[in-house]
Amino acid sequence: MKTISTTRKKWKQITVKRVGLAGLKKELDGFEKKYSMPTETFLQKVYRGELSESNDFIDWLGLAEGYQRIMAQAKK
Repeated sequence: MKTISTTRKKWKQITVKRVGLAGLKKELDGFEKKYSMPTETFLQKVYRGELSESNDFIDWLGLAEGYQRIMAQAKK
């Protein structure tokens, strides 16, 4: 998924600054509901290459990784 890895870094930075942690969680919840799948399951499937590339999945991946990064930094 070369396009996802190339695009997601820039997209994550812009999104995190724009919507903040609460906004990220709300957007993640929207994807989880839309695809009837928890974000953790989605991430596992992406990393195993089990999902086809789509704009929604690129967005969801960027949001999820941004959220994880913020949460990890908050625990330090």
